Amino acid sequence: MLFECIQNHDPEKIALRDEEHVVRYGDLGQEIQSRMDALYDVSVLAIALDNSADWVLWDLAALKAGIPCVPLPPFFTDEQVSHSLISACVTHVISSEGLRDTGIENKKNLPDDTAKVTFTSGTTGAPKGVCLSQKGLEEVAHSIVEVLGKELADRHLSVLPLAVLLENVSGVYATLMAGGTVYVPSLKTTGFVNPFAPDFSTLSGYMETYEITSAILVPELLRGLMSVRPDLSHLKFLAVGGAKISPSLISRARAMGLPVYEGYGLSECASVVSLNTPDDDKPGSTGKILPHICLSVNKGEVVIKDPAFLGYLGGAHQAEFATGDLGHVDEDGFLYIDGRKKNVLITSYGRNISPEWVESALLAQPEIIKAVIYGDAQPALSADIIPAFPQADIASAVQRANAELPDYARIKDFQIITKETSHELLRSTG
Repeated sequence: MLFECIQNHDPEKIALRDEEHVVRYGDLGQEIQSRMDALYDVSVLAIALDNSADWVLWDLAALKAGIPCVPLPPFFTDEQVSHSLISACVTHVISSEGLRDTGIENKKNLPDDTAKVTFTSGTTGAPKGVCLSQKGLEEVAHSIVEVLGKELADRHLSVLPLAVLLENVSGVYATLMAGGTVYVPSLKTTGFVNPFAPDFSTLSGYMETYEITSAILVPELLRGLMSVRPDLSHLKFLAVGGAKISPSLISRARAMGLPVYEGYGLSECASVVSLNTPDDDKPGSTGKILPHICLSVNKGEVVIKDPAFLGYLGGAHQAEFATGDLGHVDEDGFLYIDGRKKNVLITSYGRNISPEWVESALLAQPEIIKAVIYGDAQPALSADIIPAFPQADIASAVQRANAELPDYARIKDFQIITKETSHELLRSTG
């Protein structure tokens, strides 16, 4: 489906563009084939590149060659990368240094028809591998084009790392299916030298210079973009997902001229499950369910049957799965997410974090006797901490705990609970 669409587009139209390369639709086939030739002895490929046309071309080459691909997010720690490579039996990695053999034996532990293994950020440190089919990946992209139309994907900017499914599938694949141009500059070029402290003026400037018509953001990036009050008159569609978003934030963004639409997605569904659009929009909801997805609500929990999901790495095939999200569908077919069934924090950068994981790192420090983590829908985590003794150096203890955690799970702010208030914290947390 994807490759047939690519072949039918105007060969002179630009398909991919970064700082150094312009790849037209007429040249895509040759660029993909040259990389497929280099993959002749590759069993499982991992991509560890910055955003670029090259990233997309290696990904498409693996997809067309039927080689499972493992995108590695730039925010993963070395331990998380190692876990991903070993558990998925990755035989080769493409990085800025070229294609290299990992020395890992391919034990063929992936489900049949696995095209992509996406690793979640990991609520407890070790990322979970989600195995996805090519058919499912393409159906997501096709459904997005179907509900949005082709004109909105004229010039799409990949703001998120390409290793994130939301960008990889909903951004790149959908735009290529629609015949648009995907702008894939390095993350540094768009202001993401530090992914957790972006330069929004640089991002806004890039979008303005290249007259970007569509992009995908998480809520925290939307707030940051709004802070520089951008003049983006060419922007037609700004999808926001990955974490809870307030209807008032959408209203303020639209009042600034930003065409913001909320969606809801899951790794198990190869990104998007539901989406608001200019033609079908209800702020406060996550939009209407994509045509290819079968969704039901069982005792308040959202349950999904999706052709993309083949099961978790090392687990059995799952045709249907409970999401852990509480929700409901209204009489007009709009999906609402009401909360989480389990105790999981989702930051405004879209990272899922088990508070017990971070709390255990803090409690491993001798200076800390009790800690409670906060940060749902916030850009960073904070903590209430009870010292083990009056002179405890809590700042140093937090610094040591943070050293054991990836950036997205580190404590950015903390409050020391005094003797007068500590009994309240102890009582509330058992």
